[in-house]
Amino acid sequence: MRRDTIRRRNNICGPVLFTSTLLACILCWAVGYYFAVGFPLTINSSDTPLWKVVCQSLTSKESAYLIGFILTIGGAFLLHRANYALGLIREKTLLPFLFYLLYVSTNLGFFPLKSNSLAVFCLILAIYELFTSYHNPESKSKAFNIAFVLGIGSLLWIQILWYLPLFWWGMYQLRSISGKTILSSFIGVISVYWFLLGWSVWQQNITPFVEPFGELLDIKFSLVKNAGWIEWTGIGYAALLTAIASFNILTHEYDDNLRTRQFLSFLIALSVWSAFLFFLYDHTSEEFMGMACVPSAILVSHYFTVNKGKVVNWIFYGSILFYFTLISIQLWQNL
Repeated sequence: MRRDTIRRRNNICGPVLFTSTLLACILCWAVGYYFAVGFPLTINSSDTPLWKVVCQSLTSKESAYLIGFILTIGGAFLLHRANYALGLIREKTLLPFLFYLLYVSTNLGFFPLKSNSLAVFCLILAIYELFTSYHNPESKSKAFNIAFVLGIGSLLWIQILWYLPLFWWGMYQLRSISGKTILSSFIGVISVYWFLLGWSVWQQNITPFVEPFGELLDIKFSLVKNAGWIEWTGIGYAALLTAIASFNILTHEYDDNLRTRQFLSFLIALSVWSAFLFFLYDHTSEEFMGMACVPSAILVSHYFTVNKGKVVNWIFYGSILFYFTLISIQLWQNL
């Protein structure tokens, strides 16, 4: 049997399914636009000053939805490229792109824009910088870049700074940590806020510099969220898929090389950390759910790529149908 024939047979996501799912996701955005879901953008007291300015500037529904959709496609593509460059999944697959797009496009809470929409890019770039610093404790530039991009993301969503300690743990796991890399990471964050402080002084208004840090420490732990059963069903199913994928990785750790196992272990930790912060910050839980989509898309894609069989195929097809069914019910209730 020819090699390309075998590859097509093992590829769970063929061109027809990928194109159909992509078009269905676009349709979800189009229906959301028609019913103006999430528009106008709401401003909360916990939002950063920069995000408040963005919300006040986007008075056009067309602009808000176009930017939101472009950021979603861009985030999915960036995640796909990072997976391809780092070799997180042994086989070539578009599943990370597909699952990230599916997660975001079938959750009305993400429409059209959230304060973490751009922070997702920062998180993916930080993950890439971390993984490419593997076994290099002298990679001060990588540590600086990680903290710098997280600092940039914090201008719109301050809570992303809580991911920095996890990246320090990741440096330790990947043997790229040292006193110099820790110092470089501090300098990366300080550089962002040094410029912000200078701009605030120039504007004679120190509020943009001071206010976000108050929100960073505004912790409101809650196990009960103001979400309906449909939202909880979607969250629970995504958590279940991520847990199954994580368990499969941990119980088949020798199927991948040491480098890939450590990368995947960090993504598992990133999922758990995002879930913890989801309950720690009651007023910005949707943003943490959006960040959790990044590691979940990789982990779940890894599971469906390396496992074969009818049961796995049915779970995969059923998952796609499940999410589109959920958003259909949500849209119907909003009519």
